[in-house]
Amino acid sequence: MKFTPEVIRAITPMFMATIGAVIAVAVLVSPKITDAKWSAGLGLAGTAIAGAAGLAQSSKNEPDFSVKKQGDNLEVETPASDATDGD
Repeated sequence: MKFTPEVIRAITPMFMATIGAVIAVAVLVSPKITDAKWSAGLGLAGTAIAGAAGLAQSSKNEPDFSVKKQGDNLEVETPASDATDGD
């Protein structure tokens, strides 16, 4: 398997969620654990899972604007101008 940026971007949230789940299970099944350690372990697990959810969200990699030169004129296109061009 070749680790391209796309593959790494796809695998990272799954890896973090798995680590969070392992921590949570380890905390829940550990005998003789104090309340403070139990709370800290579940907090760490929740943080790992929340971080995985944040990384799993899609992101747009489109530029906010583009500039084209036509002769002596510069043409600037923005997402807002593209939406109103058809009117």
